[in-house]
Amino acid sequence: MKVNDKLDISEKNILIIGNRSYKNLGDELILLWTVKLLLQEEKNITIAAYDPERLKNFFSQFVDVSKITFVTEIPKGFRSWIRYLREEKLKERKLYRKVDAVIVGGGEIITEENKNSYRYRLASLLPCLRKPRYLMWGIQVPKKIFNRFLFTRILKRTKHIFARDHETVHALKTYGYHNVEFFMDTSFFAYPRKKMKNEEWMMNNWKKYIIVNLNKNAEQFLAEIIQDVKKLYNQWYEIIYIPVAKGKGEHYDDMRYARKIQTGTGIKDQQFNMMDREEDFGSFIKTLAQAHMVITSRLHLFLVASFLGVPTKVYPYQKKILKMQHTLEELKI
Repeated sequence: MKVNDKLDISEKNILIIGNRSYKNLGDELILLWTVKLLLQEEKNITIAAYDPERLKNFFSQFVDVSKITFVTEIPKGFRSWIRYLREEKLKERKLYRKVDAVIVGGGEIITEENKNSYRYRLASLLPCLRKPRYLMWGIQVPKKIFNRFLFTRILKRTKHIFARDHETVHALKTYGYHNVEFFMDTSFFAYPRKKMKNEEWMMNNWKKYIIVNLNKNAEQFLAEIIQDVKKLYNQWYEIIYIPVAKGKGEHYDDMRYARKIQTGTGIKDQQFNMMDREEDFGSFIKTLAQAHMVITSRLHLFLVASFLGVPTKVYPYQKKILKMQHTLEELKI
């Protein structure tokens, strides 16, 4: 299987919409390299986000953000609309009208694992509903009748789909949509990397630590993860917990599980460390690359660690993890 790094998008002015609300590592890495690929092709880029200023500040570590326009995403709910109107964001709609095409992209961007995703994606497309669009990465052919109706509406002006696993490519073709190809999850390209693990390195690296993460959706594995962490801690490994997502809701607040794991293992504060991946992303990648093991339920912590050659134990709470495990096996990563 070949990993392609060229997006076949002919339009010049591109709007990117997706899940940008929850300070999520996966969605941000996917977006980051999508932006880099488009900048290499000299596209004009507009990004719609829940908090455009925060995303702009984070991206300034990696790309020249002066070449990117950041706008507020179209609201999905009543409270979001109140905020949108109060902050007078309606005037941004004219920026939507200037684009030539729309990329709908992200982790689980259009899947039934998020019950509202088909409805939300259509809502976010409203200011540019007649523009051609491209779908990228976390795509699922729906089973529910109403979602199939919405999906058909989304596909109506879709020129091409870039899917991150072959199972999805096959499912879309079976569904009747044939303008689809495999395109690796763009977190694969998002940062410099090399495999750093060998026996000599393992013997000479005096600081032994593991990296841990858990999220709400994988709470069923909490007891097993606590046992894994406790076993390695008893072998004199330090524990570093990294919150992959830092949203406000319980499904997006990984910090609450740091406390649960620490309490469950009985590890004292000085041996249970936290790391903020946003503060210095370069240091985060370096720390991740030198870990002896990663234990996680988050797809993109699993992916990034695997791309770096770090031994990883992932708890697959959703089918997307199993799909990407299979994809990495096919790519021999």
